[in-house]
Amino acid sequence: MFRKVKAQIGGVELPEGFVVSSMINNVAISNDGRYAAVTPDGGLVVANIPADGRIEVDGTVITYQRGTGGSRLNIVGGIRMSSVSGSSVVISGRSCVSIGGHDLGYEIDQGYDGVARVQLKEQANDVNLCLSEDRKAYVRGRTGSEPEYERGRLVIDGLDGNLILPKALANLELDVSTLSGEVDGDVAHRGRIKSMSGDISIRLFAPVQVETTTMSGDVDVHGMVAEGRRSYKPITGEPRGLLSLETMSGDIEVRYSTR
Repeated sequence: MFRKVKAQIGGVELPEGFVVSSMINNVAISNDGRYAAVTPDGGLVVANIPADGRIEVDGTVITYQRGTGGSRLNIVGGIRMSSVSGSSVVISGRSCVSIGGHDLGYEIDQGYDGVARVQLKEQANDVNLCLSEDRKAYVRGRTGSEPEYERGRLVIDGLDGNLILPKALANLELDVSTLSGEVDGDVAHRGRIKSMSGDISIRLFAPVQVETTTMSGDVDVHGMVAEGRRSYKPITGEPRGLLSLETMSGDIEVRYSTR
């Protein structure tokens, strides 16, 4: 299953251009920042956002400014945030909301056969890793676009949900990166997991060598033997590849299991 997410305000479905809209004080801003929608008395009103970005609804004045790195709303009259879909939100003081991040306008629940390499790039959402008992890889949750899959290589552009990989495919390679989200869950493959500022916490079910890199966070590895300052290997047997765990300011935790 792969389909667009339908945005709503108060049970009223919004037009397609508002699929991943920002909703502040029951005012929705369209994906492209050109339109605002409100739902008075169960109806739907859509209007152009004026050049000065000023929107006034029920005594609340919202000034909308869109930039290359995200959006900014100055609000007079208090903030009541219904939802902000697919974005990161920063509230400064009592009158300003900064919105940035990646639009995740699609719902997905799909499986892929014969996957040899998986690449996931995320910006703000946490990444949850799971293992499947069959030989398929599954992508479930919200994503920015339909994953690309060609010749065994699966590429996912943003995910708020679960990435489920087949435990039985020992040669599968994993490449997961996120800017500010955390990464946790179960891993049984070689490759790389990277977060700029989030923590990495995994249970490891494959005899791979682990290398850890963090600038200011703590490293805690259980059930493995340290080789040098930041390298670890299984207690018995030769490693079956390398798993690199990298974060700038987050902590790293690994719990190795032979089951």
